[in-house]
Amino acid sequence: MKFRIALAQTQSHQADPTSNLQVISEICSKVELDEEIPTIVVFPELSVTGYLMHDDVYQLAEPIPSGPFSQELARISQKNSCYLIAGMPESSIPGLLYNTAVMFGPEGFIGKSRKIFLPNHSVFNERRYFRSSPTINVINTPMGKIGMQICYDIFCPEITRAHALLGAHTSICISASPGVRRQYFETFIPARAMENTINFVYVNQSGIQDDLIFWGGSEVRSATGKQIAKLEYNKPDFEVCTLSTDSSQSAKNFVPTLKDLPSWIFKTIEESYYDI
Repeated sequence: MKFRIALAQTQSHQADPTSNLQVISEICSKVELDEEIPTIVVFPELSVTGYLMHDDVYQLAEPIPSGPFSQELARISQKNSCYLIAGMPESSIPGLLYNTAVMFGPEGFIGKSRKIFLPNHSVFNERRYFRSSPTINVINTPMGKIGMQICYDIFCPEITRAHALLGAHTSICISASPGVRRQYFETFIPARAMENTINFVYVNQSGIQDDLIFWGGSEVRSATGKQIAKLEYNKPDFEVCTLSTDSSQSAKNFVPTLKDLPSWIFKTIEESYYDI
């Protein structure tokens, strides 16, 4: 099965969901659809609210999918007959917040994935606001199983490996990475695709928020690591490309890393974890 990925590399307005949702709506309305191939429009991490909300996050976070921003994303998706993935702060219970990637389609809410690795070093302070997700899951979609992860999650190879082992043909990483981390991401993206024989989609913020300069550079890699699309650096950009669910299986036949993976490795990792 073929499906299209629209990389929507936006520059979000800080703590301004009204403006950001307007941008999301405008971009989705301009995507030329193919009646035979479904389209997923992918926006960056916290694209609904902006990455740097500071203490405003407590007022902007909402339950998913019942909150007003979620409902607006559902409306945009239905109106434009497309699927969309965006990032937003989620309020599970009062005072308990998650950094969440959410997916909607013409039929409504599809699924969500909460960020696991919360950076609290260098210029980052996410643990002040968010709780880490204790689970890895894949989303069942009309395009098959898709994994979602958020920014710093890519530093942990086990997340993409889990997506592949759970049957996902594609892993989508939404991000708000400043330029100081560009070298890491541009190394990890093809590696995650090749080592797991999985399509990999990366969509990053662009522009400036406070003192952070987001480098953009969104890209798509096939399950063999081939670069399918690459967006501009340091500014908003947009591109549509086509992927296939079959390409992941073809890559697995060519380089059977998952089939050759012995189960004892996971036991070793678990036993040695507490010695770090």
